[in-house]
Amino acid sequence: MKRIIALLGLVSLVGVAQAVNFTLTDGNAVVDGDDSILLYNWFTDGVDDLFNQDYYYRIGLNPEAQVSTLGNPVVNQIAANIVNVSFSNAMVRFDVTFTLIGGAPASGTSDIGEIVRVQNLTAQPLDFHLFEYDDFDLNATAGGDSAALLNSSTIMQWENLTTAMVGTVPPFDRWEIDFFPNILAKLTDGVADDLSNMTSPFGPGDATFAMQWNRTIVPNGTFIMSKNKRIEVVPEPATLAALGLGLAALARRRRK
Repeated sequence: MKRIIALLGLVSLVGVAQAVNFTLTDGNAVVDGDDSILLYNWFTDGVDDLFNQDYYYRIGLNPEAQVSTLGNPVVNQIAANIVNVSFSNAMVRFDVTFTLIGGAPASGTSDIGEIVRVQNLTAQPLDFHLFEYDDFDLNATAGGDSAALLNSSTIMQWENLTTAMVGTVPPFDRWEIDFFPNILAKLTDGVADDLSNMTSPFGPGDATFAMQWNRTIVPNGTFIMSKNKRIEVVPEPATLAALGLGLAALARRRRK
């Protein structure tokens, strides 16, 4: 049912097209994606923790749209664990390189590195807004997840002993954590929106989150963003400490 809801919303925007699929493999991990909704499976030791990860964009006050609607999709499988996916029109070119780094068998750990480039193809400044949408279903279940903003560049989601950590450089300008499908609906409602900077800590439930970068890209200039996603089953002490500090700081701010 959840996948049907998501697909109906996306089909209403972009119609039906034949997607080009790709698969990344490394160590104990497998990632599946295509040139329409980008990533939709992430298996670590046989457990699929990801429902969807996609990018959306807005130019000026136009409505948000999937980056795939830019058109001219190109999928370049560089290696078994590396793929570059690009889209472009007369104004802008977007491309993302995914690199999967699996762990040892039964380690419960794997990583995806991402490098995103947005190129202004015009001779005018480009008011560009980039959104990254994450829907993890940890332990292959849609419910029971919690999430929190750790700092201005990191959001963490967890269920029992399984965690998903997403960190970015540069930090995002806005963020949002909410139940499925609220953020997806905001990104596909046909009007210009900004993320709400709410709600943390969040859950448990069917958690999703998104990040937003606002940039004026100079004529013929480029905005570059890098990101790392990490799945692990037993969080390292440093990870748990970071979560504790982040939640404690949030509690102090609320008391003040």
